Amino acid sequence: MSRLVHVNLLLDDERRGHSPIRARVMVPMFSILALAGVGVWAGLSLLSNAMLASGNARAEAQIAEQVQTVKRYESVVARKAALESENDQLDAFLRGRVLFGHALAAIAEAVPEDTALARLDLAYPAWLAGRAAVPRGTAGKGPPPLPAATLRLHGVTTQPGDVEDLRDEIRDGAATNAFVSAFVPPGSFRGDIAAPGTYRFEIVATGVPRSFKPAPKPAPRRGSAAGGGSQP
Repeated sequence: MSRLVHVNLLLDDERRGHSPIRARVMVPMFSILALAGVGVWAGLSLLSNAMLASGNARAEAQIAEQVQTVKRYESVVARKAALESENDQLDAFLRGRVLFGHALAAIAEAVPEDTALARLDLAYPAWLAGRAAVPRGTAGKGPPPLPAATLRLHGVTTQPGDVEDLRDEIRDGAATNAFVSAFVPPGSFRGDIAAPGTYRFEIVATGVPRSFKPAPKPAPRRGSAAGGGSQP
């Protein structure tokens, strides 16, 4: 019976494994894949950071724009409030005016034929211009009460009864829309020494009080607060 003898004549460094995968091939391949993976991850990280930075920049720009919008809105609101305050003051001034033109024209027409006016003075007290102190006890309690105008008529007449008629006309006649009272001061009606039969007189009338109050705000219509519109 014959025996087969196998003799391995390869050196140790010439021997090859039976596996089809070679380590010297796979190690470089895995290294290249790992480097490629790291490169892809780094690229994605850089892209994500760039996108985040761009988003943050846009958000900051939008915030800055909104801040400017809020400032402009607040400026418009403040200007609107200032204009409304000015309009209220103008409205209060217009409502507080006392027109004397028609009253003075009515007084001129009511002067009797035997009476002549020598002087007419219509003025408000001087402290309205700040030349007098505020009345005691009114400090810190809002604006002081506004005094009324005073009308002083100086004239001459030959009929004493005409002075009372003229006074009544100022107090109770066509001039009542501007004056609330009229009287002849004591001692102001006297005879004129230079012209016998002629009398000099003075009539003092007080104008209606002024009140600088703004017009009341109109009440909101029903349904406007709820957004349902006005209802009949």
